[in-house]
Amino acid sequence: MTFSDREIFEKIKNGDDAAFSQLFDETYPSLCFFVNKYLSDMDKSRSLVQEFFVDLWINHSKINVPHTPKSYLFNSVKNKTIDFLRKEKRIGTVGEPDENLESTPFRDLVEEAELNNRINQSIQELPEKCREIFVLCRFEGLKYAEIAQKLDISIKTVEMQMGIALKKLRKNLSDYQMFNLLVFVFSKKN
Repeated sequence: MTFSDREIFEKIKNGDDAAFSQLFDETYPSLCFFVNKYLSDMDKSRSLVQEFFVDLWINHSKINVPHTPKSYLFNSVKNKTIDFLRKEKRIGTVGEPDENLESTPFRDLVEEAELNNRINQSIQELPEKCREIFVLCRFEGLKYAEIAQKLDISIKTVEMQMGIALKKLRKNLSDYQMFNLLVFVFSKKN
């Protein structure tokens, strides 16, 4: 789906479950990362996005086909999230639920959610052992020596696998020119 293309929403409005599945598959991860910026709880974020899609399908015959599908999706889940936060009494006023998010433009949050989704997809595409080593280093914060000991491999193997991982991630993310951001987000641990 291209977000400028309104056909998918017209198909959904007419009950096309294949179009709905396509929309879900292509947008669900980005929407979850976006909502997580508000909630800081990925399980709740996934639940809210799933609820949004359930509501969308239940009311598919009533939807107005949006002129900007991408904005419609992100604004809809944002509103659902704000409603959730109000019910949880986490926010007291109408507006953004978090002071830090007030200063962050909506577009930046959307781009960050899309980038997080792209990074996670690229990590999932790594070979199994390479991915395991990368996750242990970057997400669990283990040093190369700790990874080598935990997996009963040499430190050189860890270094080599991390090099492979970073090279593949750089290649997968180069079209977004975001590798520098990836390096910043996942600063190297030795």
